Amino acid sequence: MLNRKEFGAAIRNARLENKLTQEKLAEMLQVTPVHVKQLESGSRMPSVELLHNIAVTLNFSVDGAFFPADAKNEEMLDKLERLLHLCTPHDLRVVYATASALTDKDSVDLI
Repeated sequence: MLNRKEFGAAIRNARLENKLTQEKLAEMLQVTPVHVKQLESGSRMPSVELLHNIAVTLNFSVDGAFFPADAKNEEMLDKLERLLHLCTPHDLRVVYATASALTDKDSVDLI
C-alpha cells in the first residue's frame, strides 16, 4: 500500500537532488508553492498529469516513489555493480563464492 508520507518524501528528495526550492519547482510545474508543500508532506496526492510532469522535471522515478524498497534494492545493485568493476579477478571469484553461499545456490565453474 502506498505510504503518502514516503511518497511525499521521495518528491522532496528528488527536488533537493535537483537543487530546487519549493517555489522554483512550483513555478516549473505551474502550481502554487503551497501545492508543492502539500505534495511533499503527503497531505495531497498529485494527479496523473502532475505526477508525469514531476517525473519529467525532476528526472524522478515514479517506480521508486511507489515501491521504495524496490528502488533501494536497485540502487544497491547499481552500487555493487560499480564496485565489482574495480575488483581483481581473484576478488570477483571471492565475491561470487560468497554470493553463491549466501543464496545457497549451486556454484558454476568460473572461467
